[in-house]
Amino acid sequence: MKTVLLALAFTITGNFVHSQNINDHKISFNYIQLPLMKIDPQFNQYSVIVTHDYEQANRDSTALFAIRQEAAMAVFQENLAQYYREHDSLTRMHLMNLSDWEQKVNSGVKNSVGAALPEPVPPIFPTPPEFPRIEAPILHSAYTNEEVSQRINLAGYEIGEGQVEVTISIQPIRNIRIISSTKGTGASMKYDYTAKYILPIGLKVSSPTQGILMETTLFESEMTYNMRDQKSKYDHELYMMDNKETFIRELEVYARTQALSRANDHLNDNFGFVERTRVAEIYSVKSFKDYDYTDVTNAFTKITFAFQEVGADRSRAGAMDEIQAAMNAIKGILEDSNLSDNKSRINDKITAMLHCNLAELYVWQGEFNKADATVNLIMNSGEGKAKRHIDDETGFYSNQRKRWEVHY
Repeated sequence: MKTVLLALAFTITGNFVHSQNINDHKISFNYIQLPLMKIDPQFNQYSVIVTHDYEQANRDSTALFAIRQEAAMAVFQENLAQYYREHDSLTRMHLMNLSDWEQKVNSGVKNSVGAALPEPVPPIFPTPPEFPRIEAPILHSAYTNEEVSQRINLAGYEIGEGQVEVTISIQPIRNIRIISSTKGTGASMKYDYTAKYILPIGLKVSSPTQGILMETTLFESEMTYNMRDQKSKYDHELYMMDNKETFIRELEVYARTQALSRANDHLNDNFGFVERTRVAEIYSVKSFKDYDYTDVTNAFTKITFAFQEVGADRSRAGAMDEIQAAMNAIKGILEDSNLSDNKSRINDKITAMLHCNLAELYVWQGEFNKADATVNLIMNSGEGKAKRHIDDETGFYSNQRKRWEVHY
C-alpha cells in the first residue's frame, strides 16, 4: 500500500513540476465598427429631416375636446330646459294653490276646527343641472428641428445637404399608465410609483443612388419612467392634483431624450462607422524553469503592436503587416506542438491557448473561414479554459463577420 501511495505521490509531483501555467492578458484597443448596411461609398455627408407627427395628435386632441364640449353643451342645454319646465310647472301649481288659499282666507273660510287655513307649503324644486367638467387635453410640447438634430450623429459622415438623408419622425407619447408598489414596513413604508409609456420614433434612411435603405418605426414596446416616492397613496393623489402637467412635461422630456438616443444607436449600428473599444483576452506562458518561452512572449508583444494599429482605418489595412507578423510568430511556435505529451514545451494546453490568440488575429485580418476553423480546433481540443474562452467570443466573431462581409 505504501508503495502505491508513493508511486501516486511521485506521479502527481511529476505532473505538477511539468505543468506550465498560462498568463491571461486583457488588451484594450480601439477599432472602427463597420455598419450592418452599406451606403454608397461616394457619399460622405448626411442631413437630418424632422417630421413632427405629434402635431397631428395635438390637432386630433383639440378637435376631440371641442366635440366633447359641444356634445356636453347640447346635453346641458337639454337638461337645463327640462329643469326649467319642471321648475315652472311646480311654480305654476304652487301659485294656483296660493291663489285658491288666498281667496278662501279673504272669504273667511276656516278649517274644520275653526282655525285659519294654513298657507300651502312650497314645492321641492329639482336640482338645477351643472355643466360637466371636461378636462382640457395636455398637448404635446413643441420639439424643434435643432433639438432633434443635435441628438442625431451619423458616425463617419459630415453634416451636409444633397446626399444621405436621415428622416426622424417624432411621434406622440401614448398609453401612459401609472403603477405603484410598496417597500419597507410600518413607519418606514414608502410607495414607489413608475409610469409606463410608449413613445415610438420613425426612422428612414435614403441615398440619391440607392433610394430608401431603411424605413421603420422603433420602440413600440412599453418603457418605464421612475416617479418620486410618496409616504402614502394619498400623497401621490395630491401630487398629481397639483402637478399633473408638470409630470407630463418631465415624462415627455425624459422619453424623447431616451428614444432619440436609442434611435441614434440604431442608426449607427446599421449605417455608421463607430469607434468602439475592444478588450481582447490574449494568452502567454509564465516563465518555466524547464523550457524557454521567449518566442511566446515575443509573439504576444507582436499581437499587442498589431492591435494598436487596428483602429487606424476601417479596413484595418494599416494593421495587416503587424497582424501577419504576429500570426507568423504563433504559427512558428505551433510547429513544435505535441498534443500527445502534456510534458512537452508546446503541449495541448498551450496549443489551445495559442489557437485562441490566432482566432482573434484571423478576425481582425478578415479571414473568417480560417477563424471558424480555428474555433473548431479549440472546441475539440478538450481544454476547458480554451473552450470557455472561445465560447464567450463566438458571438462577437459572428457579428464582426456579418459586418465585414457587407463591405469587403
